[in-house]
Order: sequence, then structure tokens, then C-alpha cells
Amino acid sequence: MTDYRLQQLEGFYLVARHGGYTKAAQAYPYPIGQPAVYQQVKGLQDTLGVALVRQVGPRRTELTPEGRTLYEFLTPFFEGLPRVIEGLRGEAGGPLILAADQFLAMEALPAALVRMREQRPAFRVRVEELATPEIEARIRNGQVDAGLVHVLRTPAGLAWEPLGHIGAALLVPEGHPLAKLGRPPTTAELVRHPLIAYEPQSPGRLLLERIFREAGSRLTIAAEVTFSQTMRALARAGVAPAFVPFLRRAKGAVELPREPGTVAFDASARIQGGALPFGLLYRPGLEESPSFRALAAALREAAGPA
Repeated sequence: MTDYRLQQLEGFYLVARHGGYTKAAQAYPYPIGQPAVYQQVKGLQDTLGVALVRQVGPRRTELTPEGRTLYEFLTPFFEGLPRVIEGLRGEAGGPLILAADQFLAMEALPAALVRMREQRPAFRVRVEELATPEIEARIRNGQVDAGLVHVLRTPAGLAWEPLGHIGAALLVPEGHPLAKLGRPPTTAELVRHPLIAYEPQSPGRLLLERIFREAGSRLTIAAEVTFSQTMRALARAGVAPAFVPFLRRAKGAVELPREPGTVAFDASARIQGGALPFGLLYRPGLEESPSFRALAAALREAAGPA
């Protein structure tokens, strides 16, 4: 690669733009003299072995054909650089790559992004909806910046920013025996029936298995799914009951999921602590990013007290 320096290219660009060494020196964002600018351009010409600038008057220069070619190439870079720097410092932000559990992408993220757009109109985010185990893997290998998830424990080597809490609702088809009880079923009543459940090794599945294990029973599966929206659709169709998540937005204000043809019961008491934490999972060091900090603040504000 040719050995030229960014300072030489900057000097040439400013001379070409302003038509002279003195005006170029005045345009620098830091103090520099006209002789230093001249040496930068001379050094670039010597390195390339091509004349780029001609002196056509006491304080005026013009470009050679080769100089015009280089100037046209450099102009978009130097004109766009201030905007890029502004974004890196957090004024514009993004693009931030966020992987999210589908439930949280639909329930927790929209209000936060509205706030981000109001506060930082230039903020950009790319959202990838994935299962939680895949999210963790993509964070570790650097494919995504952070994950919006709920986890039972913080994975080793990653950082966790808590944002809010998730409750659990038991969604039961109207014609199911558990719906006819007219009240939340006991564990003894629940374990007699197959359930729709998350896929093996997912946090939701591990939690459900633990509840059944602590009750001295074994979970019977009617169907396994990846995302809560699929679970709700199957319950709505009458396949089987399912434990589905919902956001607990404020203490004492519980809004259960509503699906036609189903009955919903608040089952959060079956979770240790009454709710599951959700938040941002990320590699240590990302908290230094202004875009990340702003998004985390918007998510906390959107979630409200829990």
C-alpha cells in the first residue's frame, strides 16, 4: 500500500476546496500555519509521484486533472466525517443491533423506541427476533450488540442490565376442564393435563419444569413452540392450556393477556418472587456506548415501576 498519511490527504482536500494554502490553513479545526499545509501537500505529491496542485497566483492554486480526480474521491469522506463523529459521540446514535425475544420485542420495545425517536431522531436500531439461547450465542460472538431477554441467571462472562418484570398467565381454552373451574387451578389439578410449552432448554421451559418438579409431578407436553405468540395462537385454537408471559407494568395493576375463546388466570404466584426479571444482556464494555445507555434508559422508562 502507498505510504501516505491522513493529514496529507486532509491538507490537500482543504487546499483544493479553498483554492489556496493560506485559506486552507484558516479552515483547519486546529491551529496550523500555511507552510505546514504546503509541506503536507508537497509530501503527498512526492509520495504519489504526481502533481496535484498548481500555483496560479500569489495566493491562489488550481487542481491538475489528477488533483481533480483525487478531490472528487475525497470530498464525500471529509464532508461526511463530522456527521459520523457526531453519531459516535452519541448525538445521532446507532445503528445498534438488538436481538430480542419475540414477546419482549412486541411488548417492551415499541414504547421505548418511540421515546428514542423523540429524544434522538437520528437513532437507528436493527432488531432480530430470536430464541433466547441463540441470542446469548450471538452476543458472545459479536453478531449483535445486546439482547432484550429474560434469563434465570446471568450467563458467565456477560453483563446484565435489569429493566422490568414479566408475569405469567395461564391461558386456557374455554371448553377445557380447567376453564370450567372458574378459578385458577391448583397444581394438583393442573398436572393432570398436557400443556403447550416452550422448546427444551429455553428459560421458560426450564421454569415450567421446575414448577412441576417441585410439585412432585412430571410435565406432559401437548406441543412445543419457540415464541409466545405461537403459544397463544394454539391456546386460542383449543389445542391445550399454556403459560404465557405478560408485562407487569405497575404494582397492583395486572392486565392479563386476552385471546378470543380462552380464559386467563394470573399464575405469577407460581414464579419465585412473583415475576421474572427482563433486561439487556450484553458483553462487558458496551455500557460505554451512549446509544446503548440511551436505549436502556428508554426501556426502563417505558417499563415503568414493577
